[in-house]
Amino acid sequence: RNLSLGMALVRQSRARWRLFWLLAGCVVVYILCALSFRIEPTSEAFHEFHKCPACFGDGFCPHMRDVQLTGWYSRSALRSFNVKNVFMGELNGTRVVLKKLAHDSEFHQVDRRWCHNRVPCRVADAVRTAMNKGKTDEAALMEVMALVRKEQDITACPSARLVRRILMMLSHSSTMIARRQGALKPAEVVAYTITVNAEPLLLQAFPRMDDWPFPTFLGSCGRTVVQSYEGEPLSHFELASWAVRANISLQLLDMADLMTNNPTQFALYMTDVSMDNFAVNKWGEVTLVDVENIIVVDRVQVHAEKRQGWKHRLEHREEMCHDCLNFNAEDLCSHITSDHNFYAVCSGLLAPRAFYSSYGGLLHGIPSNIDTQYQLSELLATCDQPRSPKESRFAASRLLRRALERVLQAFPPSTSDRAL
Repeated sequence: RNLSLGMALVRQSRARWRLFWLLAGCVVVYILCALSFRIEPTSEAFHEFHKCPACFGDGFCPHMRDVQLTGWYSRSALRSFNVKNVFMGELNGTRVVLKKLAHDSEFHQVDRRWCHNRVPCRVADAVRTAMNKGKTDEAALMEVMALVRKEQDITACPSARLVRRILMMLSHSSTMIARRQGALKPAEVVAYTITVNAEPLLLQAFPRMDDWPFPTFLGSCGRTVVQSYEGEPLSHFELASWAVRANISLQLLDMADLMTNNPTQFALYMTDVSMDNFAVNKWGEVTLVDVENIIVVDRVQVHAEKRQGWKHRLEHREEMCHDCLNFNAEDLCSHITSDHNFYAVCSGLLAPRAFYSSYGGLLHGIPSNIDTQYQLSELLATCDQPRSPKESRFAASRLLRRALERVLQAFPPSTSDRAL
Protein backbone atom coordinates (compact mmCIF):
# COMPACT_ATOMS: atom_id res chain seq x y z
CA ARG A 1 0.00 0.00 0.00
CA ASN A 2 2.81 2.43 0.91
CA LEU A 3 4.62 1.43 -2.27
CA SER A 4 1.54 2.19 -4.37
CA LEU A 5 1.16 5.56 -2.68
CA GLY A 6 4.82 6.36 -3.34
CA MET A 7 4.52 5.40 -7.00
CA ALA A 8 1.45 7.62 -7.33
CA LEU A 9 3.33 10.57 -5.85
CA VAL A 10 6.24 9.98 -8.23
CA ARG A 11 3.88 9.88 -11.23
CA GLN A 12 2.17 13.05 -9.99
CA SER A 13 5.53 14.80 -9.58
CA ARG A 14 6.61 13.75 -13.07
CA ALA A 15 3.34 15.02 -14.50
CA ARG A 16 3.89 18.38 -12.83
CA TRP A 17 7.40 18.63 -14.21
CA ARG A 18 6.19 17.70 -17.70
CA LEU A 19 3.52 20.39 -17.43
CA PHE A 20 6.12 22.89 -16.22
CA TRP A 21 8.50 22.16 -19.10
CA LEU A 22 5.62 22.23 -21.57
CA LEU A 23 4.55 25.67 -20.35
CA ALA A 24 8.16 26.88 -20.26
CA GLY A 25 8.63 25.66 -23.82
CA CYS A 26 5.48 27.46 -24.91
CA VAL A 27 6.72 30.69 -23.30
CA VAL A 28 10.10 30.37 -25.03
CA VAL A 29 8.44 29.70 -28.39
CA TYR A 30 6.12 32.69 -27.85
CA ILE A 31 9.05 34.98 -27.00
CA LEU A 32 11.05 33.78 -30.01
CA CYS A 33 8.06 34.28 -32.28
CA ALA A 34 7.43 37.75 -30.85
CA LEU A 35 11.06 38.73 -31.31
CA SER A 36 11.01 37.49 -34.90
CA PHE A 37 8.54 40.23 -35.85
CA ARG A 38 10.46 43.34 -36.84
CA ILE A 39 9.18 46.89 -37.00
CA GLU A 40 8.66 47.80 -40.63
CA PRO A 41 9.74 51.44 -41.27
CA THR A 42 7.26 51.75 -44.15
CA SER A 43 4.26 50.85 -41.99
CA GLU A 44 1.73 53.57 -41.18
CA ALA A 45 1.78 52.42 -37.56
CA PHE A 46 5.45 53.38 -37.36
CA HIS A 47 5.77 56.65 -39.30
CA GLU A 48 2.14 57.88 -38.86
CA PHE A 49 2.15 59.86 -42.11
CA HIS A 50 -1.65 59.81 -42.09
CA LYS A 51 -1.59 62.43 -39.31
CA CYS A 52 0.13 65.07 -41.47
CA PRO A 53 0.31 68.04 -41.39
CA ALA A 54 0.40 67.26 -37.65
CA CYS A 55 3.79 65.72 -38.32
CA PHE A 56 7.42 66.54 -39.15
CA GLY A 57 6.99 66.39 -42.93
CA ASP A 58 7.03 63.86 -45.76
CA GLY A 59 10.21 64.47 -47.75
CA PHE A 60 11.81 61.16 -46.76
CA CYS A 61 8.75 58.93 -47.20
CA PRO A 62 9.82 57.54 -50.63
CA HIS A 63 13.11 56.40 -49.07
CA MET A 64 11.68 54.64 -46.01
CA ARG A 65 11.62 51.40 -47.99
CA ASP A 66 15.43 51.58 -48.14
CA VAL A 67 15.74 51.76 -44.34
CA GLN A 68 16.21 48.69 -42.18
CA LEU A 69 16.02 48.99 -38.40
CA THR A 70 18.76 47.29 -36.39
CA GLY A 71 19.31 46.41 -32.74
CA TRP A 72 16.88 45.14 -30.12
CA TYR A 73 14.43 47.99 -30.56
CA SER A 74 13.82 46.89 -34.13
CA ARG A 75 11.61 44.13 -32.67
CA SER A 76 7.92 44.84 -32.34
CA ALA A 77 7.71 43.10 -28.97
CA LEU A 78 10.24 45.50 -27.44
CA ARG A 79 8.74 48.72 -28.82
CA SER A 80 7.13 49.61 -25.48
CA PHE A 81 10.55 49.46 -23.77
CA ASN A 82 12.03 52.07 -26.13
CA VAL A 83 11.29 55.01 -23.85
CA LYS A 84 13.26 57.54 -25.91
CA ASN A 85 11.64 56.44 -29.20
CA VAL A 86 15.07 56.41 -30.87
CA PHE A 87 15.91 53.64 -33.34
CA MET A 88 19.17 52.63 -34.98
CA GLY A 89 19.08 51.63 -38.61
CA GLU A 90 20.81 51.38 -41.96
CA LEU A 91 20.08 53.28 -45.16
CA ASN A 92 21.59 51.47 -48.13
CA GLY A 93 24.35 50.13 -45.88
CA THR A 94 25.04 53.42 -44.06
CA ARG A 95 24.21 53.74 -40.36
CA VAL A 96 21.45 56.21 -39.55
CA VAL A 97 19.35 57.22 -36.56
CA LEU A 98 15.56 57.37 -36.65
CA LYS A 99 13.81 59.49 -34.03
CA LYS A 100 10.18 59.93 -33.11
CA LEU A 101 11.27 63.03 -31.12
CA ALA A 102 8.72 62.50 -28.33
CA HIS A 103 7.16 59.80 -26.21
CA ASP A 104 3.82 58.43 -27.41
CA SER A 105 2.17 60.03 -24.37
CA GLU A 106 3.68 63.41 -25.29
CA PHE A 107 2.28 63.17 -28.82
CA HIS A 108 -1.12 62.40 -27.34
CA GLN A 109 -0.89 65.41 -25.04
CA VAL A 110 0.15 67.77 -27.86
CA ASP A 111 -2.61 66.45 -30.12
CA ARG A 112 -5.22 67.05 -27.43
CA ARG A 113 -3.97 70.60 -27.05
CA TRP A 114 -4.31 71.28 -30.78
CA CYS A 115 -7.83 69.80 -30.65
CA HIS A 116 -8.70 71.81 -27.53
CA ASN A 117 -9.56 68.48 -25.83
CA ARG A 118 -12.35 67.80 -28.33
CA VAL A 119 -13.25 64.14 -28.86
CA PRO A 120 -12.66 62.67 -31.35
CA CYS A 121 -9.43 64.56 -31.99
CA ARG A 122 -8.76 65.06 -35.70
CA VAL A 123 -5.42 66.73 -35.16
CA ALA A 124 -4.60 67.18 -38.86
CA ASP A 125 -7.79 69.20 -39.34
CA ALA A 126 -7.10 71.13 -36.15
CA VAL A 127 -3.67 72.23 -37.41
CA ARG A 128 -5.06 73.26 -40.81
CA THR A 129 -7.84 75.27 -39.17
CA ALA A 130 -5.50 77.04 -36.75
CA MET A 131 -3.04 78.00 -39.50
CA ASN A 132 -5.59 79.22 -42.05
CA LYS A 133 -7.22 82.21 -40.40
CA GLY A 134 -6.16 84.82 -42.95
CA LYS A 135 -2.80 85.63 -41.34
CA THR A 136 0.59 85.45 -43.02
CA ASP A 137 2.64 82.32 -42.31
CA GLU A 138 5.11 84.40 -40.32
CA ALA A 139 2.40 85.99 -38.15
CA ALA A 140 0.65 82.68 -37.55
CA LEU A 141 3.89 80.98 -36.52
CA MET A 142 4.84 83.83 -34.20
CA GLU A 143 1.45 83.34 -32.54
CA VAL A 144 2.14 79.62 -32.07
CA MET A 145 5.57 80.38 -30.61
CA ALA A 146 3.99 82.79 -28.13
CA LEU A 147 1.53 80.13 -26.99
CA VAL A 148 4.29 77.62 -26.14
CA ARG A 149 6.99 80.13 -25.25
CA LYS A 150 7.68 78.67 -21.80
CA GLU A 151 7.42 75.04 -22.93
CA GLN A 152 10.02 74.80 -25.71
CA ASP A 153 13.55 76.20 -25.78
CA ILE A 154 13.29 77.37 -29.40
CA THR A 155 10.31 79.54 -28.48
CA ALA A 156 11.94 81.13 -25.40
CA CYS A 157 12.95 84.19 -27.47
CA PRO A 158 10.38 84.45 -30.32
CA SER A 159 12.01 85.88 -33.45
CA ALA A 160 10.39 86.72 -36.78
CA ARG A 161 13.81 86.56 -38.43
CA LEU A 162 14.27 82.99 -37.15
CA VAL A 163 10.83 82.04 -38.49
CA ARG A 164 11.73 83.48 -41.90
CA ARG A 165 15.04 81.62 -41.88
CA ILE A 166 13.31 78.32 -41.13
CA LEU A 167 10.69 78.82 -43.86
CA MET A 168 13.39 79.86 -46.34
CA MET A 169 15.49 76.77 -45.59
CA LEU A 170 12.45 74.53 -46.04
CA SER A 171 11.66 76.15 -49.39
CA HIS A 172 15.20 75.38 -50.62
CA SER A 173 15.17 71.73 -49.55
CA SER A 174 12.78 68.83 -50.07
CA THR A 175 14.08 66.72 -47.17
CA MET A 176 11.24 67.84 -44.90
CA ILE A 177 8.47 68.87 -47.31
CA ALA A 178 8.21 66.86 -50.54
CA ARG A 179 7.62 68.76 -53.76
CA ARG A 180 4.55 67.04 -55.14
CA GLN A 181 0.97 67.69 -56.15
CA GLY A 182 -1.07 68.47 -53.07
CA ALA A 183 2.10 69.16 -51.10
CA LEU A 184 2.01 69.82 -47.38
CA LYS A 185 2.07 73.47 -46.37
CA PRO A 186 5.42 74.22 -44.69
CA ALA A 187 3.90 76.61 -42.13
CA GLU A 188 1.46 73.94 -40.91
CA VAL A 189 4.23 71.38 -40.46
CA VAL A 190 6.49 73.93 -38.77
CA ALA A 191 3.70 74.94 -36.39
CA TYR A 192 3.10 71.38 -35.22
CA THR A 193 6.82 70.60 -35.01
CA ILE A 194 7.43 73.63 -32.80
CA THR A 195 4.92 72.34 -30.27
CA VAL A 196 6.54 68.89 -30.08
CA ASN A 197 10.28 69.12 -30.68
CA ALA A 198 12.06 71.73 -32.78
CA GLU A 199 15.12 69.58 -33.53
CA PRO A 200 14.39 69.05 -37.27
CA LEU A 201 13.81 72.78 -37.71
CA LEU A 202 17.12 73.68 -36.06
CA LEU A 203 18.98 71.04 -38.09
CA GLN A 204 17.73 72.72 -41.26
CA ALA A 205 18.09 76.33 -40.13
CA PHE A 206 21.67 75.63 -39.01
CA PRO A 207 22.75 72.75 -41.26
CA ARG A 208 25.82 70.55 -41.11
CA MET A 209 26.82 71.70 -44.61
CA ASP A 210 27.40 75.17 -43.13
CA ASP A 211 29.77 73.66 -40.53
CA TRP A 212 27.33 73.59 -37.65
CA PRO A 213 28.28 70.80 -35.19
CA PHE A 214 24.98 68.95 -35.59
CA PRO A 215 23.93 65.73 -37.37
CA THR A 216 22.94 65.83 -41.02
CA PHE A 217 19.17 65.96 -41.38
CA LEU A 218 18.32 63.33 -43.99
CA GLY A 219 14.58 63.85 -43.95
CA SER A 220 11.26 63.17 -42.29
CA CYS A 221 8.27 60.96 -42.88
CA GLY A 222 5.22 61.53 -40.77
CA ARG A 223 6.23 61.60 -37.14
CA THR A 224 9.66 60.11 -37.76
CA VAL A 225 12.89 61.89 -38.70
CA VAL A 226 16.08 60.36 -40.07
CA GLN A 227 19.53 61.73 -39.23
CA SER A 228 23.13 60.76 -39.78
CA TYR A 229 24.78 58.47 -37.22
CA GLU A 230 27.56 60.40 -35.51
CA GLY A 231 29.24 57.83 -33.27
CA GLU A 232 29.33 56.69 -29.67
CA PRO A 233 28.09 58.77 -26.70
CA LEU A 234 30.63 61.13 -25.14
CA SER A 235 30.35 59.19 -21.87
CA HIS A 236 32.20 56.29 -23.52
CA PHE A 237 35.32 58.46 -23.75
CA GLU A 238 35.67 59.60 -20.14
CA LEU A 239 38.44 57.06 -19.57
CA ALA A 240 40.13 57.45 -22.97
CA SER A 241 43.76 58.58 -23.13
CA TRP A 242 44.39 62.13 -21.99
CA ALA A 243 45.34 63.25 -25.52
CA VAL A 244 41.99 62.03 -26.86
CA ARG A 245 40.10 63.77 -24.06
CA ALA A 246 42.08 66.97 -24.59
CA ASN A 247 41.15 66.92 -28.28
CA ILE A 248 37.47 66.35 -27.43
CA SER A 249 37.59 69.16 -24.86
CA LEU A 250 39.05 71.57 -27.40
CA GLN A 251 36.27 70.72 -29.84
CA LEU A 252 33.64 71.30 -27.15
CA LEU A 253 35.09 74.73 -26.40
CA ASP A 254 35.22 75.53 -30.13
CA MET A 255 31.59 74.43 -30.38
CA ALA A 256 30.63 76.73 -27.50
CA ASP A 257 32.37 79.64 -29.22
CA LEU A 258 30.78 78.99 -32.62
CA MET A 259 27.30 78.73 -31.15
CA THR A 260 27.86 82.01 -29.27
CA ASN A 261 29.63 84.01 -32.00
CA ASN A 262 28.86 83.35 -35.67
CA PRO A 263 28.01 85.29 -38.86
CA THR A 264 24.27 84.49 -38.69
CA GLN A 265 23.76 86.92 -35.78
CA PHE A 266 21.93 84.16 -33.92
CA ALA A 267 23.33 82.93 -30.61
CA LEU A 268 22.49 79.30 -29.87
CA TYR A 269 22.65 78.51 -26.16
CA MET A 270 22.80 74.89 -25.00
CA THR A 271 20.48 74.19 -22.07
CA ASP A 272 21.34 70.49 -21.65
CA VAL A 273 24.94 69.32 -22.00
CA SER A 274 24.63 65.82 -20.57
CA MET A 275 27.18 63.36 -21.94
CA ASP A 276 24.64 61.41 -23.99
CA ASN A 277 23.71 64.53 -25.95
CA PHE A 278 27.12 64.46 -27.64
CA ALA A 279 28.67 61.80 -29.86
CA VAL A 280 32.22 61.09 -30.99
CA ASN A 281 32.91 59.32 -34.28
CA LYS A 282 35.82 57.03 -35.17
CA TRP A 283 37.90 60.02 -36.28
CA GLY A 284 37.45 61.71 -32.92
CA GLU A 285 35.04 64.39 -34.19
CA VAL A 286 32.44 65.65 -31.72
CA THR A 287 28.80 66.34 -32.63
CA LEU A 288 25.88 67.64 -30.59
CA VAL A 289 23.31 64.98 -31.45
CA ASP A 290 20.38 66.12 -29.30
CA VAL A 291 19.49 69.57 -30.58
CA GLU A 292 16.12 69.98 -28.88
CA ASN A 293 17.48 71.89 -25.88
CA ILE A 294 18.79 75.06 -27.54
CA ILE A 295 17.64 78.63 -26.92
CA VAL A 296 18.05 80.76 -30.05
CA VAL A 297 18.66 84.46 -29.44
CA ASP A 298 18.28 86.85 -32.38
CA ARG A 299 20.99 89.46 -31.86
CA VAL A 300 19.48 91.73 -34.50
CA GLN A 301 16.27 91.75 -32.49
CA VAL A 302 18.14 92.36 -29.21
CA HIS A 303 19.84 95.37 -30.81
CA ALA A 304 16.51 96.68 -32.11
CA GLU A 305 14.66 96.27 -28.82
CA LYS A 306 17.46 97.77 -26.71
CA ARG A 307 16.19 96.46 -23.41
CA GLN A 308 17.91 97.56 -20.21
CA GLY A 309 21.51 96.35 -20.09
CA TRP A 310 21.34 94.79 -23.55
CA LYS A 311 24.88 95.89 -24.47
CA HIS A 312 26.49 94.34 -21.41
CA ARG A 313 27.89 90.85 -21.54
CA LEU A 314 25.66 88.53 -19.53
CA GLU A 315 27.91 86.53 -17.20
CA HIS A 316 26.91 83.62 -15.01
CA ARG A 317 28.17 84.60 -11.55
CA GLU A 318 25.61 83.29 -9.07
CA GLU A 319 25.52 79.55 -8.49
CA MET A 320 21.93 78.57 -7.77
CA CYS A 321 22.79 74.86 -7.58
CA HIS A 322 26.07 72.97 -7.60
CA ASP A 323 25.02 70.00 -9.70
CA CYS A 324 22.84 71.52 -12.42
CA LEU A 325 22.92 73.93 -15.34
CA ASN A 326 21.00 76.99 -14.19
CA PHE A 327 20.07 80.01 -16.31
CA ASN A 328 17.38 82.61 -16.87
CA ALA A 329 15.91 82.49 -20.37
CA GLU A 330 14.67 86.08 -20.19
CA ASP A 331 18.19 87.29 -19.42
CA LEU A 332 19.59 85.37 -22.40
CA CYS A 333 16.86 86.81 -24.64
CA SER A 334 17.64 90.40 -23.68
CA HIS A 335 21.45 90.49 -23.94
CA ILE A 336 23.63 90.77 -27.02
CA THR A 337 25.94 88.03 -25.76
CA SER A 338 26.41 85.68 -22.81
CA ASP A 339 29.06 83.35 -21.40
CA HIS A 340 26.37 80.67 -21.02
CA ASN A 341 27.86 78.14 -23.47
CA PHE A 342 31.33 78.41 -21.91
CA TYR A 343 29.76 77.96 -18.47
CA ALA A 344 27.82 74.92 -19.75
CA VAL A 345 30.89 73.24 -21.24
CA CYS A 346 33.41 74.06 -18.50
CA SER A 347 31.15 73.53 -15.49
CA GLY A 348 29.08 70.74 -17.00
CA LEU A 349 31.70 68.65 -18.81
CA LEU A 350 35.34 69.63 -18.34
CA ALA A 351 36.08 70.82 -14.80
CA PRO A 352 36.87 68.52 -11.83
CA ARG A 353 33.44 69.18 -10.33
CA ALA A 354 31.63 68.80 -13.69
CA PHE A 355 28.07 67.82 -12.86
CA TYR A 356 27.62 65.68 -15.99
CA SER A 357 30.84 63.69 -15.51
CA SER A 358 31.35 60.58 -13.41
CA TYR A 359 35.15 60.84 -13.34
CA GLY A 360 35.98 64.42 -12.37
CA GLY A 361 35.51 66.07 -15.76
CA LEU A 362 36.80 65.22 -19.24
CA LEU A 363 40.13 66.89 -18.49
CA HIS A 364 40.82 64.83 -15.38
CA GLY A 365 44.35 63.53 -14.88
CA ILE A 366 46.23 66.36 -16.63
CA PRO A 367 49.91 65.26 -16.82
CA SER A 368 51.87 67.32 -14.30
CA ASN A 369 54.53 68.45 -16.79
CA ILE A 370 51.85 69.70 -19.20
CA ASP A 371 49.90 71.41 -16.43
CA THR A 372 53.01 73.17 -15.14
CA GLN A 373 53.92 74.47 -18.59
CA TYR A 374 50.45 75.46 -19.85
CA GLN A 375 48.50 76.21 -16.61
CA LEU A 376 45.53 74.18 -17.80
CA SER A 377 44.14 73.59 -14.30
CA GLU A 378 44.17 77.30 -13.51
CA LEU A 379 42.48 78.27 -16.78
CA LEU A 380 39.91 75.51 -16.37
CA ALA A 381 39.11 76.63 -12.81
CA THR A 382 38.48 80.19 -14.02
CA CYS A 383 36.28 78.98 -16.88
CA ASP A 384 34.34 76.88 -14.40
CA GLN A 385 33.94 79.52 -11.70
CA PRO A 386 35.52 82.99 -12.04
CA ARG A 387 36.79 84.03 -8.61
CA SER A 388 36.89 87.81 -9.01
CA PRO A 389 35.19 90.53 -11.10
CA LYS A 390 38.39 90.84 -13.14
CA GLU A 391 38.15 87.23 -14.30
CA SER A 392 35.71 86.12 -16.99
CA ARG A 393 34.80 82.96 -18.83
CA PHE A 394 35.15 84.77 -22.15
CA ALA A 395 38.87 85.33 -21.56
CA ALA A 396 39.48 82.05 -19.71
CA SER A 397 37.82 79.93 -22.41
CA ARG A 398 39.79 81.70 -25.14
CA LEU A 399 43.09 81.15 -23.29
CA LEU A 400 42.15 77.55 -22.50
CA ARG A 401 41.46 76.86 -26.17
CA ARG A 402 44.81 78.33 -27.18
CA ALA A 403 46.60 76.32 -24.51
CA LEU A 404 44.95 73.08 -25.61
CA GLU A 405 45.86 73.82 -29.23
CA ARG A 406 49.52 74.25 -28.24
CA VAL A 407 49.44 71.10 -26.11
CA LEU A 408 47.99 69.02 -28.94
CA GLN A 409 50.58 70.40 -31.36
CA ALA A 410 53.39 69.50 -28.96
CA PHE A 411 51.88 66.17 -27.86
CA PRO A 412 49.61 65.00 -30.69
CA PRO A 413 47.45 61.89 -30.18
CA SER A 414 49.16 58.68 -31.24
CA THR A 415 48.02 56.60 -34.20
CA SER A 416 46.20 54.23 -31.86
CA ASP A 417 44.48 57.22 -30.23
CA ARG A 418 43.23 58.49 -33.59
CA ALA A 419 41.70 55.13 -34.44
CA LEU A 420 39.01 55.43 -31.79
